[in-house]
Amino acid sequence: MKRRRPRRTIPWLRFSRVPWGTVYLLQSRNEPRLFKVGFTKRRTKDRRAELNRVAGDDMKIVSTVSLPWARNCEALVLRRLRRNPFRKRDRRGTEWFWLFATEDIHRIADRLEAASSHIEVIAKLKFSWPRGATKRVFRPESREPAPGQL
Repeated sequence: MKRRRPRRTIPWLRFSRVPWGTVYLLQSRNEPRLFKVGFTKRRTKDRRAELNRVAGDDMKIVSTVSLPWARNCEALVLRRLRRNPFRKRDRRGTEWFWLFATEDIHRIADRLEAASSHIEVIAKLKFSWPRGATKRVFRPESREPAPGQL
């Protein structure tokens, strides 16, 4: 006799408990080619301070995106980074990577924002984006000079 597996609830259809959080991109000041993509429900500054203590490094915040379904956004970015077989990883863990010689950290930040937009569209199509929710993107350093500073 065949045993039937219980049906799993589709995580996108949890209307009452939408998982909020922040996906962050940190870059090492000591090794500018080393970066980390992660997820936190706490303040990003607290997470950075914790990483600085544990890793013995000085990390700077390059970009953060706060949104519902942030864990899915982080998973999408990490999946895309790990997919490249030539991407060098660091011994510290699966969320630490090295930039290519010709790559810029702002390109990774753009990928993070694109992934968050992708997750937002999917959540809205599946009717699981909370009413009145907004995506907040924060970049402390802009790569473009302000008008008049050219």
